[in-house]
Amino acid sequence: MSNDPMRDLLQAVVDALTLPPDTPDYDQRLLNRATLAHTVASAALAEAPADLEWDADYLQRKLADEQAEAADRENNRCRRCRAPFDPADARFDGRARHRETPWCRQCVDNCHDSGSEHVCVICAPARYGGDGR
Repeated sequence: MSNDPMRDLLQAVVDALTLPPDTPDYDQRLLNRATLAHTVASAALAEAPADLEWDADYLQRKLADEQAEAADRENNRCRRCRAPFDPADARFDGRARHRETPWCRQCVDNCHDSGSEHVCVICAPARYGGDGR
């Protein structure tokens, strides 16, 4: 935080409105963030200037919470097909998580059923910039 509460609030608003376009659920998350930024900025205009620091801190905390929730949602999806894990679907080709990997059983099964020249993020993670976990 800087010594200027107005600058901190403006930076928090900019951070709220900045999201990489390839982010999952981009439209919904940006709409939620814009609504939050609007609410905080409107409240800041209606309140005493001494409260700007609190407004900036509040907006930054809410953004951090939203980011943590998004990360939790991402961790509950297959990294390859993006489908949510279904622990009840424990078939060999089901949607449950395959062991402790970030992939569902169906993607692992499809990978293992492929031909000898098959290469994907599951069987060759280093080729795709990953370590296989």
